[in-house]
Amino acid sequence: MSLNSIAMSIYKNLYAGLGAGAVAAIIAVLVSLPLESPDDIVFNAASVGFAALIVGAVSGLIWHWMTSDGATSRAYIAGSVVLAIVVLVIASLAQTQFDDAVMFTVPLAIIVAVISTVGTPFAASNERLGNWSIAVLVVVAVGLSLALAGQGDQESGALSLPPPP
Repeated sequence: MSLNSIAMSIYKNLYAGLGAGAVAAIIAVLVSLPLESPDDIVFNAASVGFAALIVGAVSGLIWHWMTSDGATSRAYIAGSVVLAIVVLVIASLAQTQFDDAVMFTVPLAIIVAVISTVGTPFAASNERLGNWSIAVLVVVAVGLSLALAGQGDQESGALSLPPPP
């Protein structure tokens, strides 16, 4: 296998992971809106969306590493389970700094891990999905994440006068 085909393969798998991560980001951002965030500055739609894209990219790299060496899909599943455990550990570590962080992050982490794990091989093996369609998904995920980042559930802190007697 030439160096050029290896480079193209890693990019294809990375894009596949980003596409799956983008789908996961869109779903996780929409699911995160009704959840009570422990801190709207740290745990908002933007952080959820970008974390999902990162998990998707890592899933694409795991797919590339596990399938380029002649490994089976079992190796990819094992790598994806390790990735999901890492994400859940990070979610649990957030509990040390924020109250109820686990209640907010664990459902979103499971959604992102499952969609990225299932979607990456699908996107990598589907010849009809081109780079443009994956780029559109990523742009939609980033746009939605940024647009909904200000949607929080905490008090606004706005001052007002009491009603007249």
